[in-house]
Amino acid sequence: MKTRMLVFNAVCLLFITMFVYAAVSKWMEFNVFVSQMHKQPFPPQVLPLLVWGIPFTEVIVSFLLSLDKTRFMGLKIATGMMILFTGYIILIELRYFGEIPCSCGGAIVQFTWVQHLYFNLFFVLA
Repeated sequence: MKTRMLVFNAVCLLFITMFVYAAVSKWMEFNVFVSQMHKQPFPPQVLPLLVWGIPFTEVIVSFLLSLDKTRFMGLKIATGMMILFTGYIILIELRYFGEIPCSCGGAIVQFTWVQHLYFNLFFVLA
């Protein structure tokens, strides 16, 4: 039981670290993030919601993961976000959208899409 709780808390800490890093990276290079988002296959009217919503959601989920009362709900949301992004990466790898640049920010932007896929699968399966 104690080991299980330790693993649960470690996974939450990894999610918090990843999401806070991703959000801060996007905000620090906001113009680059916006430019990359405009190259994604989303309708233009949705872009402002995504540009502001993604980093904001990453911070909110990190906050949920940091509190005992909301940690489980935060983990569900974090996992759901990773599943959605993993599905998006699979579609990119299948060339469904053509050539798409990464808009992640920070060091993660250096990943290939296959590396992104493995990175996301680690978090989904953890």
